[in-house]
Amino acid sequence: MIVGRLIDYLMAAAHQVARKRMRVFLTALGIAIGVAAVVGTVSLGEGIRYQAVEAIKEQSDLTLIEATADIRGGAIQFITPAKIGELGAIPHVEASSAVVREAYATKRQTYLEVVGIDPAGIEGVLQPKFLRGGLLAPGSRQAVLGHDVAETLQRYEGVRLGDTVPILIRRYDEDGMPVDEEVGFTLVGVLQERDDAFDQVMLIDRGVAQELRGGEAAFDGVLIRVDHPDAVFGVVDGIKGLGLTARGAFQQIESVNRLMDVVVLILAFFAGVALIVGALMIVNTMVTSVFERTREIGITMAIGASPADVVYLVLAECLYIGLIGGVIGDLLGVAFSGAINTFGKPFIVAQLGDTFSTFADAEITLITPGLLVLGMAIAIALSLVSGLYPALKASHLNPVTAIRTGV
Repeated sequence: MIVGRLIDYLMAAAHQVARKRMRVFLTALGIAIGVAAVVGTVSLGEGIRYQAVEAIKEQSDLTLIEATADIRGGAIQFITPAKIGELGAIPHVEASSAVVREAYATKRQTYLEVVGIDPAGIEGVLQPKFLRGGLLAPGSRQAVLGHDVAETLQRYEGVRLGDTVPILIRRYDEDGMPVDEEVGFTLVGVLQERDDAFDQVMLIDRGVAQELRGGEAAFDGVLIRVDHPDAVFGVVDGIKGLGLTARGAFQQIESVNRLMDVVVLILAFFAGVALIVGALMIVNTMVTSVFERTREIGITMAIGASPADVVYLVLAECLYIGLIGGVIGDLLGVAFSGAINTFGKPFIVAQLGDTFSTFADAEITLITPGLLVLGMAIAIALSLVSGLYPALKASHLNPVTAIRTGV
């Protein structure tokens, strides 16, 4: 019975909509413009987000994160063995290894950024590819160089695979005077170019690094390998939930997201204005429609229609307006998205810089079925909300007065 009454409402509303096709079309067009702005704005944000992730995945190691100490509530959250265990238990963490960071120099004063890591963890966390040589042996004074620092040492100091690199470690005597201690590390491997910070790093055994530090067992960070790029931000949230800081290539995505938040906010303002205008057009159209049909509504109520029936009839007309506006809005949104991709892409690519130069060969907008459904839902919901006032106004008409004064 309910379904039958609903069909009756829709059929009656369809008849009214068919009688004033041009007015309905123009009203729906107001909603459509707002929907098109929403679809275009969101498609731009999603498109750039997707392309940014793809570009970062190609140019850097997105799934490698480093957790470091942080200050929370005035207290330093150190990297403790317990924290390391908790980090390893975060969902989607494939491997993890605590690291010690130091800064050494060669005898010829070439600066070396040193990372002490458990040799057993290098394979799982860094997933290294070697240009020459291989992994260092546990507990040994051996070293693996990143691509760029290896080239620097070879060019200016003649260091090659198998050579012992003399390293100076600065210490201080009882009087506070600096004293350089010379330690030799044998070069056993050179990494292939990674396009990240590890191109400039010398890897040594973590235990050796702690020994040279003076036996201090503290850790400076934990390198974490995530099993899938889509899980990176969930792992980052888990790291922050433990009171630590997360660093990695994902921060580039956050930078792009911040830029897009500004762009989307500006475009959303205009989209919101267009939607408000469209909503006011629906209110105006339906109030006019109620006024023009005052006598008809009065007769309908006089022969048995309840106030609820009148509300449903008016809202059914608004539903049709929303459907039409949603369809037109989605089509205009697709066209708007294409215009952004054609005419706005050069400007956006220029603002993002060389890191995202690959955008020039890709679509920077992304239209998904879910986005089109969202546009349709906005149009229908806004139309129904806008029709509430005219519907309630019509339902409160006095049938006798409406018949006498109606047109």
